[in-house]
Amino acid sequence: MILIFWRAVTRARTPVEMPRRAPARCLLMMLLLGGCAKDLGSPHQHLTPVWREYLEMPDQRALAIAGDPRKNHWVSAASGGHSTSSAAQENALEQCRLRRRIRRLQPACVLYAIDDQIVWRGP
Repeated sequence: MILIFWRAVTRARTPVEMPRRAPARCLLMMLLLGGCAKDLGSPHQHLTPVWREYLEMPDQRALAIAGDPRKNHWVSAASGGHSTSSAAQENALEQCRLRRRIRRLQPACVLYAIDDQIVWRGP
């Protein structure tokens, strides 16, 4: 009786069925595990106060930083309420450059966020 049960199980798993189900299972696992990946929409821990203020600005906004927030030697500038996103980006970068010169920082200003999306990849 055990042998008959074994054959029934092996017949259900024919080589033709396995490849059809394997990609679907793989895709499902990737989607489930993708939910566990780090959220890129979270601000750097040292930029949390700046991020909160930035989110209160009107739409068409941008946030620029220069330096390394982990070393507490950085500046930031935000600009919002512009007619276009590119205008907000240019204004944020310009204000950041002014603050960078005052603090005499070497690193260039880069965009940290555009609207609600964090685009900065780190120092």
